[in-house]
Amino acid sequence: MIKKSIQEGLHQEEFGVYDRSPVFSYVFPLKDRKGRNIGGVSILQHTSFMEEDITRAKWSIFITLFILIGGTVILILFTTKRWISHPISKLMAGIKELARGNLHSQIDLRGKDELSELAQAFNQMAMDLNEAQKKIIQEVENKLVLERGLRHSERLATLGQLVSGLAHEIGTPLNIVGGRAEFIKRKLDDREGAEKNLNIIIQQTERITKIIQQLLGFVRKKKPGHTTLVITPLLETTLDFLDHEIQRHKVEVIKALENDLPSVMGDPEQLQQVFSNLILNAIQSMPAGGELRLSTSSKRLSKQGLEDSQHLYVEVCVKDTGVGMAREVLENIFHPFFTTKNAGTGLGLMVTQGIIQDHEGWIEVNSKLGEGSTFRVYLPALEETVS
Repeated sequence: MIKKSIQEGLHQEEFGVYDRSPVFSYVFPLKDRKGRNIGGVSILQHTSFMEEDITRAKWSIFITLFILIGGTVILILFTTKRWISHPISKLMAGIKELARGNLHSQIDLRGKDELSELAQAFNQMAMDLNEAQKKIIQEVENKLVLERGLRHSERLATLGQLVSGLAHEIGTPLNIVGGRAEFIKRKLDDREGAEKNLNIIIQQTERITKIIQQLLGFVRKKKPGHTTLVITPLLETTLDFLDHEIQRHKVEVIKALENDLPSVMGDPEQLQQVFSNLILNAIQSMPAGGELRLSTSSKRLSKQGLEDSQHLYVEVCVKDTGVGMAREVLENIFHPFFTTKNAGTGLGLMVTQGIIQDHEGWIEVNSKLGEGSTFRVYLPALEETVS
């Protein structure tokens, strides 16, 4: 290799083995002052030194790459958490609060990125929903106040229709009381007759008191309060209250009232108003007399219009053999101020339906012109009270 370097006048490099050890050989020619090649120099270097340098270089490169990659990953994770994960977590927390019904929930994200814009849109939506909820609550409260006023007005209107009959109910015992008092006055010495007449006066006075109490109970406006009650006694009381109208219209009442009905949760005065309206309407639909069937039963069924599981309901059925209703009338009977009566208010059935709905029940009606009508009221029963 030295000879070749001298001949060519160029340096030479190669890897080889010297004394059984790998070496790197570097040869270059020697020249005199005239530029002639007069010899050559060979430098041998064990490759182990180079391998150590290469190994150190590899480790340096590896460590550098590890630091660069690790730093990049940490930077990406930090950026992701800072600008993506953290805002998304805030968004999810706000959505969960809104799902719980907290319309005052606000997401605190400020910036000009898409997630911040989404948070601002969410906050605006929550505020709009809150305002809408307030308006709905106010409208419902106003509607309840109006409906309660309508119910009271209807109670007074119904009472007015009964006044003439009740005047007769009170007038009859008053005439008896007056007549017996005159009889006692004329025969003060007849002790036995006086005692008999005084007993009659006491009985008639109690009858008048009972009628007045019924009137006061019907017209007095109280705050609704639901209590546990049984429907059958309430229907019996209502029939007693309307007895004069029943007799005056020559209506025959056929009762099929179950004694072991389950109890319901309700306001007795409001429910009495419901049954009074339905029975009075049935009576008035039979001007020439007829048959009024009043029945009760308990049934297990699904609430009207809902695909839910079946529950126990108390059914009250009021059926008459009156004039009935045409289809166009039937479609409007629950609308306010709709009436077919000359002296009607058109509020009775609307109020009746509202009371029943407040008791989580519903009302159904079937009618055919010339054959009569059937009203069915369904009220949820307290199942633990079933005997």
